[in-house]
Amino acid sequence: MVRQPLRSNDIRETNEKLVLNLIFQHQRLSQSQVVQQTGLKAPTVYRIFAKLEAEQLIQHCESCAEDDAGAAGERKGRRPSFFSVNPDSGYAVGVDFSIQTASVIVVNFRNDVIYHTTRELDPAPHCDHILEAIDDMIRTAISESRISAGELLGIGVASPGMIDTVTGVVLEYERIEGLAGFNLKAHFEDRFGAPVLVHNNASVVASSSYHYGDARGQDSLLAVLVRSGVGGALVNQGKIFLNGHSTVLEVGRTEIEPGGRSLESVVSERAVLEVLQERFGVGTWDEAEARLSPQEFADALEFPQAVFAAALRNLDHLFHTKAVLIIARYASLARLLGDVARRTLPERHVISIVYDPVQACYGATDLVFQQFFQGAS
Repeated sequence: MVRQPLRSNDIRETNEKLVLNLIFQHQRLSQSQVVQQTGLKAPTVYRIFAKLEAEQLIQHCESCAEDDAGAAGERKGRRPSFFSVNPDSGYAVGVDFSIQTASVIVVNFRNDVIYHTTRELDPAPHCDHILEAIDDMIRTAISESRISAGELLGIGVASPGMIDTVTGVVLEYERIEGLAGFNLKAHFEDRFGAPVLVHNNASVVASSSYHYGDARGQDSLLAVLVRSGVGGALVNQGKIFLNGHSTVLEVGRTEIEPGGRSLESVVSERAVLEVLQERFGVGTWDEAEARLSPQEFADALEFPQAVFAAALRNLDHLFHTKAVLIIARYASLARLLGDVARRTLPERHVISIVYDPVQACYGATDLVFQQFFQGAS
């Protein structure tokens, strides 16, 4: 039997999409477990499993070991038959970019990363140059992953700036010339012929950490991402907070004094590095991390720490989340700002991590799967 490409409109029945989504989320399930979790009648579930298996969307999971949780609900003495999704039934591409770097990954339908790459971008790039680089990276990723056009479920894009998540337009962004007002969704759909979902990169990193990373198990999460600017995101009960369908929490532009400097003019990578260059004569972040001790970082950066602490207190008063996630590209900066957050918000669960481009892209591919399973509950 020739396997047909997996497309959203191929799964017409809501119950079929619901069952497939459950297997996708749990990695492996038995028919009786689906009956328990959905309340569907057993004959209905058996029919759906048979159809999904015939269409090669799911497969017997022969290697799944039976355990207490897996055996729950099975008849005594009967060995349960587990199923998993067919990893080759569809693929998603994830993109994350900033003024400095662009990253691309490919995941299969089992959510395994099968390809990833990161590329440094030219200084002060124009939007056209960045998109040209990303287009080339996506084409290479699709080619090397041997994905046919029909097998590509979609492309998730994590972009800097304020994003209209419906139209895919970057509403505001100043650091990349030509990006503000640009329609990323239309650009990538025109070139690759697959659905494209666009979101703010801070939100995508926060969502990825919430669902798969260090922030798993937290009811609500405030994230602050420090790179060339300072971005923010709020995840509550698994949902990214939006203003209508536009991303929010562009916290880096918050003024720290009336009519004066912004938060990111003091706390961003460049602003912090300038302080370290003046104090210690280091040239780059890599040199600073190699030469300076944590105490030297802390002593030199008293003012940025004070400004960051004030910003965190204001954000906490506004949102009062259970957890706070601090993300930075450099370990020393992530550690320093994480320590500030712990001192400032001792009652919150504070997590500080080094930015991982693969995890960011992983969050972007999640946008594709969420769209694909939209309507399943």
